[in-house]
Amino acid sequence: MRRVVISLGGSILVKGDNDADHIRELIDGLTSLSDEMRFIIVTGGGRLARDHISLGRSTGADEATLDSLGIQATRMNAWLVLGAFKGKDVYPRPFTSIEEAIMGASSHKFTIGGGTHPGHTTDAVSALIAEMWRADLFINLTAVDGAYTDDPDNNRSAKRIPKMTSKELVDLVSNTTRGAGSHSVMDPLAAMVIHRAGIESRILEGRDVPNLLRCMRGEDMHGTIVIPGE
Repeated sequence: MRRVVISLGGSILVKGDNDADHIRELIDGLTSLSDEMRFIIVTGGGRLARDHISLGRSTGADEATLDSLGIQATRMNAWLVLGAFKGKDVYPRPFTSIEEAIMGASSHKFTIGGGTHPGHTTDAVSALIAEMWRADLFINLTAVDGAYTDDPDNNRSAKRIPKMTSKELVDLVSNTTRGAGSHSVMDPLAAMVIHRAGIESRILEGRDVPNLLRCMRGEDMHGTIVIPGE
């Protein structure tokens, strides 16, 4: 049975646009593959985390405290996804550590959680889980349809990269701003972990569930394929 880790961006999980329908579609799609695959899903904090971190920063909270605010937001989103599984073969609570995630995946088809401790984004947590679990595939579901040569929101000339090596991804994201609430196509630590672990990865637009299912079936997909190597 293939092991798949999904980093599910909070900004596409709770977008304010048919969120309930999207969550149900995502769960139905993943469940359709559960005879062939086992999943660990890590939810990001999205707007909930950013709003609380911004408010906390404005009142003078330190970065560790802001990280803790963000972690609680990711776990709220994990509960949201967990509740939608309606008794399917899912670990009964959001995991709070990497070790618990792997333990849950040993006996359940779906294991869901958010952040684990201050200083690590949910991308990084996902990558570390993928490394320790020896996952077959790491999927980053984000707000853009793949990795780009530059930020497509700020540079209309930016080009999507259909295929790249894990080292090229590390180089691409190496200048990402760090700190509580920061985000990019992938966290730099996550990219480095994926590179050293040699795990096949995909970067996809998170709202396109049919494209995600094609990706996991090994069919043609729209996004970025990240292959291990220099």
